[in-house]
Amino acid sequence: MKHLLKYCLLNTITALAILSSAEIIAQDKQFTLKNENIEFILSDKLSGKFLSKDKSELSVSEKVVKVIIDDKELSFQKAVLKKMKLFGNEFLILDAKDEDGLINLSVKIISDEKYPGTLTFESKLKNISAGKISVGEISLFNFLLDAKNFDEDSSYKFWTFQGGTYETRRDWIFPLNKNFYSENLMGMNAADYGGGMPVVDFWTKEAGIAFASISDKPEWISFPVKVLENGKVSFSINDTTKKILKPEEEITLVPVSVIFHNGDYFNALKIYSDIIKGKWFSTPSSEQQALEPEWCAWGYERNFSIEQIKRTLPMAQELDFKWATIDDGWQNADGDWNLDRNKFPGGEKEFKELVDLIHSYKMKARLWWVPLSASDSSYNAIHFPDKMNERTMKMQSKVALEHPDWFILDKDGNRVQISWWNSFYLCPAVKEVRDYYKDFTKKVFDDWDFDGFKIDGQNFNAVPPCYNPAHHHKSPYESTYAVPEYFKDILTTIKNIKKDAVIQLCPCGTNFSVYNIPYTNQFVGSDPTSPWQVRLRAKTYKALVGNNIAYSGDHVELTCRKWSDKENKFIVIGPEDFASTVGLGGVISTKFTHPDITQVDSSFMLTPEKKEIWKNWMKIYNDERISEGEYLNLYDIAFDKPETHLIKKENTFYYSFFSNEEYNGQVELRGLEKGNYEVFDFVNDKNLGEVNSNNPFLKINFKDYLLLRLKKI
Repeated sequence: MKHLLKYCLLNTITALAILSSAEIIAQDKQFTLKNENIEFILSDKLSGKFLSKDKSELSVSEKVVKVIIDDKELSFQKAVLKKMKLFGNEFLILDAKDEDGLINLSVKIISDEKYPGTLTFESKLKNISAGKISVGEISLFNFLLDAKNFDEDSSYKFWTFQGGTYETRRDWIFPLNKNFYSENLMGMNAADYGGGMPVVDFWTKEAGIAFASISDKPEWISFPVKVLENGKVSFSINDTTKKILKPEEEITLVPVSVIFHNGDYFNALKIYSDIIKGKWFSTPSSEQQALEPEWCAWGYERNFSIEQIKRTLPMAQELDFKWATIDDGWQNADGDWNLDRNKFPGGEKEFKELVDLIHSYKMKARLWWVPLSASDSSYNAIHFPDKMNERTMKMQSKVALEHPDWFILDKDGNRVQISWWNSFYLCPAVKEVRDYYKDFTKKVFDDWDFDGFKIDGQNFNAVPPCYNPAHHHKSPYESTYAVPEYFKDILTTIKNIKKDAVIQLCPCGTNFSVYNIPYTNQFVGSDPTSPWQVRLRAKTYKALVGNNIAYSGDHVELTCRKWSDKENKFIVIGPEDFASTVGLGGVISTKFTHPDITQVDSSFMLTPEKKEIWKNWMKIYNDERISEGEYLNLYDIAFDKPETHLIKKENTFYYSFFSNEEYNGQVELRGLEKGNYEVFDFVNDKNLGEVNSNNPFLKINFKDYLLLRLKKI
């Protein structure tokens, strides 16, 4: 099975892809799509399964499509399976009617030979009855997976990537456990959390299988994963948005691709990205200045002063930081995005002078803000009187008073609160809302002369459905569909003013909506809770977007802190981890503070000892510029030990090794081109000898990290 899967899934799954080289066998009750290594069997009762050459069941479904109407699951009559041919490619079409004569189901199974190892399912439902029908739920695939058939010793022993967005801000990849369940809803999982990447991948050290929505809009669907009592893993893609179909009305269901792959989740995401690029997806290219390190004033937190920023800028310049970010606290109210006159009594003139000062230090200026959020103390006083002493509850925006009709309303006619900001969602599907933010963007880049945005908040991947009658939505989900258009408007407005501007979308510790990706040009680790999260997020973005992106590991101070319930604050648990950012080709970001200024959190102070550390890492970053290299996915992040990453820059290879425990052993230096190489530990300035590509093995000993540069001799 080991060798079979390696060759079968990587190379010959193309036969499953229903090309002319596949053998399609029509039998009385099923079609079998077969080549010498693997089979896909689809029956007239809608059951399906993938088999290996030795007849191991890679995944099994009793019903590939389930449809529920009025709480009743439809029972489909014998389906008609047809072999079709178009543009030289063969594919299957399944047509089935339910026994009550309500619905006709059509499923087309297709493939593009450009994406070996994939199958795409496109399905339609048509009302064939004389009256309206209400579709309550549609469930696709309904597969059972068994890791034992992927050469593991336990049925649930998969590693998995799951793209949902949750309050727990969980890791994006992790091993399944025997009690695991997650709905993976791409809609709202909490008031502030929703959207994400509509992909779930399961992999072992031998092979993997991923399921992905390739829809061109953010669908309100879920990807539930559950480990059953027998240890097997159930998976489906569910749509529970209610649909009313008139007689003869036909709807298209969410198109889905099934991706077989070797290696870790990176390979599945790369194929997924390539598929949607061929349909609607575009990947941004980063401006050169997005690869320059950033100092952010957030170390002084929300109550910063102008004087604190002014006194810290010379230190940032001395260390060769090229960006300075003014973070939360400059504004009078979320939604208005005018200046806080208590901080800037001189108004816009004083604010612009601060921007000019940043520029005088040969640094670019970036401004923080939160999208689609407006504070309204007058509304809070009526609806949340017991919470008026909470942060920002007494903040009043002018936009809320002048445009109360702009807000998203729920089914009961209430506004939807963004709990973290204690503000309320504005609806991005309203043209006036988008125009309002375009005008704000023009002011920031044209009048105030900023060079970049830091757009922040766990609330902007998706927004709740909107039932505001004043908006005249055809569907309440138009608000969700409009989020990418909102960011597109902002990016277009910025680029018309400053073509080299840097736009960072920072979804605060959560996954990132794939539909917003085209409208940013610097990605960020986004409030990581560990160095591990810095690394896995870097790898994820490089898989989805490619190597032409800038990735910030976020403030390096976040890598060494842990929340303490006892002290009710974050406490320092070790030194800052620069290696996870630099080694993965990331851009250094920091929020250090001046050691001679009184401040809320003294742990951010750049003491003389810490200054030497910062200076050394900045020199390493600028000397090596690993961020300009190409990430090569030759190591499985779950199964190769120690954890290893490889970036190639021209003729130089950068290997980064990570381990929480001391590692003492031999590693294989994969990917080397023919020749001899000098091995150099560029962090500790130490030559480790030479290796040859014919025998690319090296004995190493380290704890935490080891960064090596291999240069051809």
